[in-house]
Formats: sequence, C-alpha cells, structure tokens
Amino acid sequence: MAFAGLLLPPTALAAGPADNTWTALSPLPQSQDHPLLALAVDPSDGRVLLAGTASGEIYRSADGGQSWRLSRAGLGRGVAALSFSPFRPGFVLAGTRGSGIWRSTDGGLSWQPQPGTESRSARAFSFTKTLALAGTDQGVLVSHDLGSWAVSGLNQVTVSALAASAVNEPTRLVAGGDGTRSSEALPLFTSGDGGQSWAPVAGTQAGSSMVAMLTAGPLPSQQTVRPLLLGTNTGLFLSTDNGSSWQQLTGGGALPATDFTSAAFVTTHADRFYVASDGGGAQLGGLWSTGDTGGHVNSLSPPVPSVTALAVSNDDTPTLYVATFRGGDHSVMLWSYRDAGGQPRGPAAVPSLAPGTQAKAVGKAPRTGRLWILSLLSGPEAPYLVLGFIALLVLVLAGVTHFRRARRL
Repeated sequence: MAFAGLLLPPTALAAGPADNTWTALSPLPQSQDHPLLALAVDPSDGRVLLAGTASGEIYRSADGGQSWRLSRAGLGRGVAALSFSPFRPGFVLAGTRGSGIWRSTDGGLSWQPQPGTESRSARAFSFTKTLALAGTDQGVLVSHDLGSWAVSGLNQVTVSALAASAVNEPTRLVAGGDGTRSSEALPLFTSGDGGQSWAPVAGTQAGSSMVAMLTAGPLPSQQTVRPLLLGTNTGLFLSTDNGSSWQQLTGGGALPATDFTSAAFVTTHADRFYVASDGGGAQLGGLWSTGDTGGHVNSLSPPVPSVTALAVSNDDTPTLYVATFRGGDHSVMLWSYRDAGGQPRGPAAVPSLAPGTQAKAVGKAPRTGRLWILSLLSGPEAPYLVLGFIALLVLVLAGVTHFRRARRL
C-alpha cells in the first residue's frame, strides 16, 4: 500500500508522549507533499504547538498535537519560520515566503501582517529583552515596539539564520546567510550594538558555503557568554566567545558531516542540546542529543531519518516535537518524543513505502497537478506568465487572421 501526503496510522496515536518513546501525532487537516519547515512550541505551555506548511497555512494545537485547527491560511508561498518570544507571553512571529512577517499576540490564535514587510521572505527570528529581529531575503529587520520594522543592515545578504548571544543591553547578535562562491568567505556576521552595525566573522570554517541555522543557549552558571551553535552545509560548530571562534563538533564519528538544519537547547542547561538534520533527503539525516556540550552524542533514532523541523518544550525533561519527510512518497509525518534519558524506542507503526518506490531529495520534491499550477499562479513570476500568455494569444490571432485573408485571395 502506498502512502502520500501527511499521514499516520490511527493505531499510532496516543494520549501523550511516553518517556523515551516516539509517538505519532495527529496529521494536519490538509494533506502535505512538501517538507514542513516550521514548528514552534509555547515556552509557557508545552502542549501548545504551531505548525507552518509549505502551502501557506498555520495550524495550532492545544493538546500536544493530538488535534489541530487552522489558524491562518494564504500566507504567500509557504511558512518558513515560527518563533515564540521567550520574553513576552503569547507573542509569536511567522516568516513567510513572499508574504512578509505576520504577528500573533495571543499564542497563535490570530495573526496580523506586519506593515513594511509585505514583499519579503523571512526565514529566521531572534529576540532580546528589548528587540525582535528577522532574517529576510533583503537583510535583517529590527522592531523596537513589536509592531513596526526597520532595516538593520546586511541588505545584500539573504539572511537564513539569526541568534542573540547577549539579550541585555548592549545586545550581541550573529547572522548567517545563504550560499557563496567557493572563493568567498562564509556569510557570517556579528553585531555588538543591537544590529546597528555588522562585521564579518573572521576565521570561520573552510569548506562551508552557507549557514543553515544559528541557536543560542542559556547563560551558563558563573559565566557571562551564552553558547552558540552554528549549522552549515558541512557540519556543526560551537562557539563560547560570542562567535569569535568556532569548535567543530562533527567529523569524529558520532555526528555525520552533513547539513544541520535545526537545534535547540534544554532551557536551563547550557550543556544540553539537540541537533537535527534532514540529510538532504538521504539516510544521513537524524536527531541527536548531548548532555556535555557535544563531548558525547547519542542518536535518538527518529522513525524517519530526514528531520525537517524541531521544537523543544521548556522543561527539564523536555518533549521534542519533530517533523519528518520521506522523499519516496512525499510523506510529511509529525512525532513527539519525551526525553527522559533512556534508550529510544520506536513508534507503534510507521507507514511503509510501496514496493519499488525510490526516495528523492528533500529539496527536489516536484509539485504535481493542481499544486504545481497554483504555485506558479501565486508566485512572483505570475505577472510574466500572464504577459507571455497574452503575447502568445496575440500571435495566434494574428496567424489566424493572416490565414483567413490568404484563403480569400
């Protein structure tokens, strides 16, 4: 039997996550055939979840993913980022592809567009105690009042990741961008004045050409600098000096030398964190945990290796919410895992691939039928397609007229 879209076996659903056991969550109301890239969990209530889809919807769950309701639809060409503020209860930002930034002040129940951001694509957010920042396809935007946004620099950079290493004044920020040519430095920048000015980070890792994610951890006891995790297309790196230098955590065997797309710290433990990779749709993807700042790493063995989104609850024994994607049948699946430190156990069931089905890369899952047409008509190329169609129609009419005149002569 073949499976497509977002699906889970009914027998796999449970009332709540059991310790160290993967549990299938309820599927979203609308079937998905593209990777789900945006998941967020409310830091004040670990059962409130938000999921943003590639077709432009935001769904909300108030029961840990056992049920979902549509919160917003029609958000550009997809939702690329969702982030709760750790400093303002109920405040959430959503980043879209081509439809700007959207804001919620009630924990994701309702959403309002942010003026001045309408045409941008936003893929990353970060918060300090006084600022909200967004990484967009035209640099960094900053908001001082959580309502209006201003340009904060890096206008020529497609910013894919943001993190605040110091949340009090003077705030310190790190921003990363998309791919470069092999002769160029990794697009990684720091700011020590809340985004008013930016400087390239020197001495970043050779071979990396893009920044996939940046995550800042909690402040360690008796220290003044937060740890930073950097995920690139070649591996995972750690900094304990505000991004001035980086230690590579991959290459020793525990973690594969692959792209890492998500990371999260346990809220009060600077040495405990999780990292996830989609593996480019291959078996190199996965989810790993560490309790000693990367000294020892354990695989949590997700049911599907390609992890496309990760959210971690604000608890000492956290619940992990995970989105996976299986390229063979374009299945998007949602899972929970309560990490109590034991040996990971698999779910009750995972739908199997149809015989002869071959996996495809995550980033190359083709749109088919109606979804492909809707993607073209809703994208930025739509005006050019209309003009091309009109021009073609004029040529056809001219040809018909010429043919009719020729027949009359």
